[in-house]
Amino acid sequence: MSNLGSGNMNTGFKQAVKLYIESESLDDEQLAKFERLLGEDFEEAVPKVDHDSTHLQNIDDKVLQHELASRRLKASRGKYSLLALTASLLLVFILSVNIYPASQDMSWKIADEVAMNHIKMKPLELKSAQLAPLRDYFTQLDFSVVDSDLFAKQENSMLGGRYCSIQGVTAAQIRYQTDKGKKVTLYEVGYNPKLYGEIPKIEKGEVPLSITVKGVKVSLWVEKGLLMAEARSLD
Repeated sequence: MSNLGSGNMNTGFKQAVKLYIESESLDDEQLAKFERLLGEDFEEAVPKVDHDSTHLQNIDDKVLQHELASRRLKASRGKYSLLALTASLLLVFILSVNIYPASQDMSWKIADEVAMNHIKMKPLELKSAQLAPLRDYFTQLDFSVVDSDLFAKQENSMLGGRYCSIQGVTAAQIRYQTDKGKKVTLYEVGYNPKLYGEIPKIEKGEVPLSITVKGVKVSLWVEKGLLMAEARSLD
């Protein structure tokens, strides 16, 4: 075969090798070294072969097979990387569930339930501007409703109350009105940490938990042995 055929073979082989090298994502310095190898030292780096067409075809086939194998390997690596990432995210999720157990999740459930009761604003069962008549009315409770020192600072006007529930436990809903005419509801229920999780205790100087849901700001705290929840619309 003529030297022209040999030159074409060398050029094609160099391009194939260069394509493979670039597919391996080498850095600039490593790529430059291989380019120099393919340039000045190519004749020394690539062993002499018989220029018979059968050999040339075998070389082309081997280059193609090597390139396809490389691509399959990279694809497999990509799949394994995706699986590893998915496993990592799953692990983070599991750990977050363990680190932030039912207490946080339950707080959101309570806030959501309280917000829904506030939005529905069902009719009062007893209208009263004083707490004493409500104490006499709420006979189905296993506790007595109390004045909240924290809530009293707002100086809202009491309108009355009705029965409700918080996570399946019978509770008292006491309705108030601000000086601007906006309704505010206060919920009282016996505090059970096993059921409701850890809620801030204001008698220990802890700040009430504030959660906004469905356009309602809900504040949760424990006071005088009761779980209290205040709800007011943001608009």
